Amino acid sequence: MGHAKQINKKNINKEEQEIEVLYQKMGDRWFAFSLIDDEVFVGSISQEEIDAAEQTARANDLTTRV
Repeated sequence: MGHAKQINKKNINKEEQEIEVLYQKMGDRWFAFSLIDDEVFVGSISQEEIDAAEQTARANDLTTRV
């Protein structure tokens, strides 16, 4: 089972763009998948990076609700 998150990225022109990232655990490793401008990006990430992303997402949810 994977987890999808929205992240913001800045492109070369300094424009901010929202990108969806799918986090998927395969075996004992986590991977992040994203589709940007018809290109697929895949990277292996640590559990610590997953935890940090979840904390950031929770903090952003709290600030948008206030």
